[in-house]
Amino acid sequence: MVLLASVQAPRAQEGDAPPAARVEKSNFRTPRATVKTFFEAMQAFEAGNESRLIDAVRCLYMGEDIPPEEQINQGSQHAQILFAAMDGLQFDMESIEESPPGENYEAVLGEGENSFTLYLHRYDTDGLWRISSRSLEPEYLANLQALADVHEETEAALEGGYVHTLRSPRVTMEAFIKGMNGEDGFTLNDAIDTLDLGDVNEVDRLNIGGGKAADLKALIDRIKLIEFSEIPPESDRGTYVFFQDPSGSGRIVLAPIPDESEPELKAWRFTKGTLESLESLYLKYKDRPLVQGLRQKSTAKPLANRIRDWTYSSYPSLLETPFILKNYQWLGLFILILLGIIISRALTLITGVFIRYWFRRKGYAYDARLERDFIRPIRIALMAWVWLYGLTLLGLDPNVLAYLRIAAFFITSLGAVWAAYCLIDIIGKYLTEKALKSTSKHDDLLVPIIVRTMKIFVVVAGIVAFASQISRDPTQLLTGLGLGGLAFALAAKDVVANIFGSITILTDRPFRIGDWVTVGDIDGSVESVGIRSTRIRTFYNSLITVPNSVITNAPIDNMGVRRYRRIQTTLGVTYDTPPETIEAFCEGIRELIRSHPYTRKDYYHVYLSNFSSSSLDILLYCFVETPDWGTELREKHRLYLDIIRLAHGLGVSFAFPTQTLFVNTETSTDDGNQEIPPHGPARGAQTAQDIVARFGNGGLTPPPPVTFRGPTDTSSRTMKED
Repeated sequence: MVLLASVQAPRAQEGDAPPAARVEKSNFRTPRATVKTFFEAMQAFEAGNESRLIDAVRCLYMGEDIPPEEQINQGSQHAQILFAAMDGLQFDMESIEESPPGENYEAVLGEGENSFTLYLHRYDTDGLWRISSRSLEPEYLANLQALADVHEETEAALEGGYVHTLRSPRVTMEAFIKGMNGEDGFTLNDAIDTLDLGDVNEVDRLNIGGGKAADLKALIDRIKLIEFSEIPPESDRGTYVFFQDPSGSGRIVLAPIPDESEPELKAWRFTKGTLESLESLYLKYKDRPLVQGLRQKSTAKPLANRIRDWTYSSYPSLLETPFILKNYQWLGLFILILLGIIISRALTLITGVFIRYWFRRKGYAYDARLERDFIRPIRIALMAWVWLYGLTLLGLDPNVLAYLRIAAFFITSLGAVWAAYCLIDIIGKYLTEKALKSTSKHDDLLVPIIVRTMKIFVVVAGIVAFASQISRDPTQLLTGLGLGGLAFALAAKDVVANIFGSITILTDRPFRIGDWVTVGDIDGSVESVGIRSTRIRTFYNSLITVPNSVITNAPIDNMGVRRYRRIQTTLGVTYDTPPETIEAFCEGIRELIRSHPYTRKDYYHVYLSNFSSSSLDILLYCFVETPDWGTELREKHRLYLDIIRLAHGLGVSFAFPTQTLFVNTETSTDDGNQEIPPHGPARGAQTAQDIVARFGNGGLTPPPPVTFRGPTDTSSRTMKED
């Protein structure tokens, strides 16, 4: 009901003519037309179309001595009181006369104690019928207000048990008719909501409900003109039979049914029995002309309904039901399967051509196996998609359609997920080749994780999409997924920790593919990084899988990012080596370090460091600038060979871990006459230069320059012994 205090009447503009001066005369030529115009205008106003309030006010005679603005303001209040009393009554609009004798007419609305008399008068000014001023007297309106209050109290007492938008047969019929006609803000969904579709899947409600609603509207338009005043406004009644076929083949019934979304409430809807007999009733009456007085023609029929009507008109035998489905539906299924095969093959042929063209244009190697693996599921998905769409055109029974749709959507989802999975392999191949051409090794780490993440996302999206099709309430599905995801996260917290560990590895970049790392007791090169774990290839060729959560929580020693590789060794020479020769030998080694292309020139040490039991120990401590272990071994090999050649050139002998007993039988009498060997630092450096000039740094061609990922300026660094 409309609350008077909540409504503000439209204000009349200066110069407006009285309401009676702008009416359409056809709406006021008879008492019935006037009452009908007033009732329908107020119904539209209550539904939210405020502009119709003026049309209702035009049905009232306010007197010529009242200014136009005051007529509208007062008339709006009077019209709402009149309609509040009328809307709580059930009365036959046909009982109001069309051509009563005289100029006054009394229309009795309702029955019994709740009835009241509406006074109408035909005015001489224009000869049109309007609700007379007698019906607008204060005392009369007060009685109508009291009657409306009784209706309001009754409705308020019952409203707690009903869905407000479908609280009575009249409200439901109004929502259906106006929803099908698109009037006063009602839509097709409002009309479908008035049908008791039961447990029909939410996805199928629009298709099935739209077809049923179109048949029901077309049937009503051919059997009876809707007068909302004739439909009961009460909620507390058993059922309301709108139409009964004389032959007993079916009827149109409204009944209070527990609401699907709120089972504790009831909603007036067209019953399941009505929908089951609807097709036979429609086919029986579909050739009958539309009822007279219908303001709007029947709405457009869905394609499935048009196919059925054409089949009924052209080949009636195809509507027979030999087994579960009608003959034309079996034929339609066969045509759908054939069309699915043809369309899928045609589209996949075009897709294959496009893939090959794209690979040629990008200049990447074409993989026929990947294309076949991708095309096959695409063909299956397209074929099932054609079936999925075509099933809605066959007018199948809701239960049969539900099962077939689930099967078709499952195949579609499976094919789509499979195709997307294969497409990710193609994308991964493209990204891998592109990463190999780039100088950064971070791409090699990132590409596998991206590919795996995309595959997991595709699988999860496919599962959610399929589950949403078989679930009637998507909100419940999302809620269930949220609770299930929380429970899964709590039960599999280690898995979640590993996933976040992979994100940490990507963002923090502690290592890259191919780096030599030490993680705890694990020593080897990084082979791959996944979402859950990282694989490390040890130097004895075993493969160790380390959870990412362990890696992120453990200290990581990345040998692969070293700019310099240390060489530290001890050269043991015999005790009979003269000091000058040792000095020359040490200086020669220093010259070799300065001459080699990849040794560090600003930090090295070569000194006699220890007197061991069997040798004089010379410490060799230097660094080689190499990016990997292989280059380190090569440069160490070259340096060590040159040191051996230097030792041979200077006559230096390397000591063995043996003990020698010397017995001295001679006594020297003139130590000052002993000759000093012609050795010294100058000779050692010269000998080293001769070795470099002669053997060319070990007799090998100097290797090409190497590149590093970090900065090249290291002059300010100090290498410490580790």
